[in-house]
Amino acid sequence: MGRLLAERLPAPSASFDGDVLYNMVAAGGADMTPSPSAVALRQLHLRYEAAALIAQHYSRAGFDFVYSDIVLGPDVMQWMDSIHGPERHLVILAPSVEAIVARETWRGKNSYRDWHEPGGSLADAVRKLSGALDETPRRGLWLDTSDETPTDTVGRILADDMRASLY
Repeated sequence: MGRLLAERLPAPSASFDGDVLYNMVAAGGADMTPSPSAVALRQLHLRYEAAALIAQHYSRAGFDFVYSDIVLGPDVMQWMDSIHGPERHLVILAPSVEAIVARETWRGKNSYRDWHEPGGSLADAVRKLSGALDETPRRGLWLDTSDETPTDTVGRILADDMRASLY
């Protein structure tokens, strides 16, 4: 979605997905779980810090920069505050649990595996992780994207003219 949005912004623009940094850990990776280890938290914050450096680097070079990742709770404010200089916008995509389950099933993957409890369903795992949105400051533009395609969502973000998403 981030790349799709960046492609619709005026040139020059760039996008970066946090999964790139997550996948850079070749050995000793620790996944986030409902009760994360100190190592998992350290790697998560390392990822956020590296992404902020990349965003800062591109923005200093005159690029509009779109970062897509799962950033929740107080980490949202810390990440946004770590970028200095450019106008910053925050968009939170918050589809329903049912929409996420349908998308994960259609993709044939389970990004919520570490949130599954024994005997629990994918919906239970999604609900658990999505609960962290309650701890996320209500800043920026929040969108329920349950019934939208990525193209629809990008259209809504751009139609907002970035006013509501201003951080």
